[in-house]
Amino acid sequence: MKNSFVQSMAWLHTWAGLVVGWLLFAIFVGGTLACFDKELDDWMRPALHGVQAPERPAFDAALALSRERAPEAHAWYVTAGNDRERAMESYVYFDDGSHTRQALDPLSGAPVPDTAGGDFFFTLHYNLHAGTVGMYIVGLAGMLMLVALVAGVLIHKRIFKDFFTFRPKSGGQRAWLDGHNVTGVLGLPFHLMIAYTGVAIFVANYMFAGVNAAYDGDILKFYEEAGDLYERPEVGEPLARLHSVDALVEDAQRRLGAPVTWASVHHPDDASATISFGGDHSRAVAWNLRQVFYDATDGRFLHQTGAPGGGYASYSYLGGMHMAQFGGAALRWLYFLMGVAGCVMIASGMQVWVNKRARRVAAAGVLSGYGLVRGLNVGVVAGMPLACVSMLLANRLLPADLGDRAAAEIAVFCAVWVLAAVWGTWRDRLGRGWRDLFAATAAALLAVPLVNAVATPDSQLLATLGRGEYALAAVDLGALAFAIGYAALAWRQTRSQPSGLAARPQRSEREQAASAAVETG
Repeated sequence: MKNSFVQSMAWLHTWAGLVVGWLLFAIFVGGTLACFDKELDDWMRPALHGVQAPERPAFDAALALSRERAPEAHAWYVTAGNDRERAMESYVYFDDGSHTRQALDPLSGAPVPDTAGGDFFFTLHYNLHAGTVGMYIVGLAGMLMLVALVAGVLIHKRIFKDFFTFRPKSGGQRAWLDGHNVTGVLGLPFHLMIAYTGVAIFVANYMFAGVNAAYDGDILKFYEEAGDLYERPEVGEPLARLHSVDALVEDAQRRLGAPVTWASVHHPDDASATISFGGDHSRAVAWNLRQVFYDATDGRFLHQTGAPGGGYASYSYLGGMHMAQFGGAALRWLYFLMGVAGCVMIASGMQVWVNKRARRVAAAGVLSGYGLVRGLNVGVVAGMPLACVSMLLANRLLPADLGDRAAAEIAVFCAVWVLAAVWGTWRDRLGRGWRDLFAATAAALLAVPLVNAVATPDSQLLATLGRGEYALAAVDLGALAFAIGYAALAWRQTRSQPSGLAARPQRSEREQAASAAVETG
């Protein structure tokens, strides 16, 4: 019975991870980079480098632009610039759920060349840029990740000993398996927390029976009541005039007891319009959901949210743990490093599966299911990082006046990923796929600070260090550090024996025993 249970858990661990492994890798890469989404946004807007955001935010100019462009929108929403991202960001939400986004100069409120930026990776992380359908797919992947993690703990008898066992020089299956074990044990508490809280954030969407029963499926009404928000029904009459939003900032900050970081106008074309203000999430683990509301016509104070109930407070705490907006740069770096460990864990786990079946892969050929898995490993794991770096390079090389630069950057990301996947899969027949893509990624990373210096001299590494803009400098320095790492991986692949589909490697009994913990037959 014991062996049967362990074998069942091994099967569950392998297949729960393999079925969504490539998807989880993309989700983890997006989430890891999203730890510094605002810093990436800032780096990718060189037109604002050297500009300092004002201490007191000014929203009127941004809202005037929203009114000019979308007077009949459902809501206008503007975030103030800060020390992580100096641009103001103007969002316009429409009744059908769609929205637009525009970056603005924090001093003048004028539009600046936009970018897909860190927001691209943030959205990739939680819905794959596929809206509600993508959110459900990510939720399913998160649940399967939880299953794989728990099953992985149950089948590893030497879980803590494995943490101190890493033999990269052994090469082949042993190195991949050691890498999987070390990164899995190292980040186990973090990965369990991230998987669970990631699913919990959308619990009302995934488990909607309660919302359907109590709110007739109106999830917005549910959140409005749970968060003690304020909403007035539309009266069907035009708004006579919009009160100055800037004139209300001081009163809003006094009532909130914290700096205002965003302002919003709901139903801006209706006499029922309201102005609301809120702060950021950096002061506590739980999301800061406190808001104040004013009449949009005369600026009269209407409502201030109270303390959330126990259930909603727990929900906001779980959301805050996942989003890591508290704790400053040190915590974001910790999340980033644990995210990298998660990427390695997922990638090495999938490669362990392929290497254990190397003889079957060689016999079945590239057009088999085994060959497909091997090709997807190379294309996703080695191709996606190259696509991410290419997006940074595109940001500097695309013309500043190009229409919809954000979409152009995303197009470059997608095109490079597809090309890298095709090239890597084709070259992997000779055991050269990993080497080629690792080397290309190293070269692209090395090019980031060089292209940055040539294309935007005021944003190059020495200039940003001289101005004390260390977050901008960290992007260039991080690219150099990862360039060294990927170059080392490429060099190691060059020295190792080709392991393409044409090869028929023989494994020793000791190597077979080492991987027995995850053998599924």
